[in-house]
Amino acid sequence: MAFAKTVCRESYSVLRFLVLAVSIGGVLLPVQAKAGAELYRWTTPDGRLHFGDNMPSSQAEHGYDIINPLSGEVIRHVSPAKMPEELAAAAAAEQKRQEAAKAAAAQANKDQVLLQLYSHTADIERARAQRMAEVNAQIKQSESALKRAEVRARSDKPSEVAAAGRDVEQLRKNLADQYGVRDDVVRQFNHDLHRFDELTTHKKAVPGR
Repeated sequence: MAFAKTVCRESYSVLRFLVLAVSIGGVLLPVQAKAGAELYRWTTPDGRLHFGDNMPSSQAEHGYDIINPLSGEVIRHVSPAKMPEELAAAAAAEQKRQEAAKAAAAQANKDQVLLQLYSHTADIERARAQRMAEVNAQIKQSESALKRAEVRARSDKPSEVAAAGRDVEQLRKNLADQYGVRDDVVRQFNHDLHRFDELTTHKKAVPGR
């Protein structure tokens, strides 16, 4: 039978091991079996197919197969080494997967806390009203203090004006922070209401839950 593919010179070392006629990868080779022998199959960059009991170390990064010399079956396939850009893409994908898993775990924990804290949306609305009342009271105190400091800043006493000026500056910063807190409270409670509704609606829709 004619050779279907070109076999390199190294392939003939396999004759030491084989006595059977086995077709491997479309190439018919005379074989002499030896216990524990391994046969390598690889393709060089020029497209030539090779077989041998020894493989050039430089071929490892291009991929190869380890073949059962008696049956011709592939025992193990070793894929070509990944290029730098492939490794970078794989690392980025793994990082993205880990971040997504971490975010999912954090959301699951928040959902559990939300369901433990509240039984109905009315509970969330009452908690929101209470928290908003606290924040608005703090804002009102700061606004009143700011007005008093602004009056003192118009005093005829230079020392009073300087001290009042510092108070005005600090109180304005405090108010800006408190306004931000109020916005965060509104945003967070609105989110909790929406998420609670999603969770409880889903729970009711799933039988047995």
